[in-house]
Amino acid sequence: MPTLEQLDEIARDAWAGNYDRVDVLSKGERLYVALASGRMRELCPNDSIAYAVDRVGPEWMAHMLTQWRGQPQPKN
Repeated sequence: MPTLEQLDEIARDAWAGNYDRVDVLSKGERLYVALASGRMRELCPNDSIAYAVDRVGPEWMAHMLTQWRGQPQPKN
């Protein structure tokens, strides 16, 4: 299981449009990466943001907010 720091690295790749490392993630890990990177549409097109936030849970969301607050959304 990847650490949250490793998921942040994967999310940075996804933010840049590189999804190579996403396929091996669990559903919860993939949702975290999708939320953090702003790539819900590309990575989890059948899931709502509300579902993703609930599934990721409060501890991971707290980490995400400290790491990703103020980051821009992907341009494409």
